[in-house]
Amino acid sequence: MAGIIVKVFYACLRNDMRVMLRCRSTWIHSLIFFIIFISLFGIALGFDSHFVKLSPAIIWIAFLVTSLFGIEAFFATEREEGMLEQLILSPHPLWWLICAKSVAIWIATCLPLILMSPFLGIMMQLSGLENFILILTLLVGSPALTFVGVIGAALTLALPRSGVFLGLLLLPLYIPILILGESALATLLASEWPDFQIILLGAISVLAFTLAPHAASAALKVAMD
Repeated sequence: MAGIIVKVFYACLRNDMRVMLRCRSTWIHSLIFFIIFISLFGIALGFDSHFVKLSPAIIWIAFLVTSLFGIEAFFATEREEGMLEQLILSPHPLWWLICAKSVAIWIATCLPLILMSPFLGIMMQLSGLENFILILTLLVGSPALTFVGVIGAALTLALPRSGVFLGLLLLPLYIPILILGESALATLLASEWPDFQIILLGAISVLAFTLAPHAASAALKVAMD
């Protein structure tokens, strides 16, 4: 039984990754927006010591805003194609399928941003250790952004102009993650090790991974009734 569930997870993940690779424009545009967003801050503020102090907050805000792009279309496309009804009627647990789709969204939208972050960190004059902590905090904290975002996508699915409501719903929920991510780099810049922030980010991501698919599954069933 466990083997079948794992196979279903990987089959759903593989299928979603194929779809996203065909629609490269979405995550390419997100990556370009991420680079431009941070570059504009650098141009406006100047690449000086003051900018270095602000760089943790700038990178995390840019990452947070950019991650909303992939989440906004999480269920919308499949609803238009009639795939959501098939997911709900599937003999497999809906929360497990949503979990697989969430991982696919994270790989397609967040992972490219994380891989680009070290280069932007160099542009923002971060040291090697600071760049390492930047990547680590994004790796540990970004799954929470995706899984919390899935709940928002399910709740706003039936609403007109859902993108606006999704942003209003998610941004307050993202604030603790943003504070911890920014605080980790700020703590390192103050010559202290940010172990507390990293552990707490990991705990939030694990909690989101555990609970969010179930909440999104319930919200999706209500939205499709």
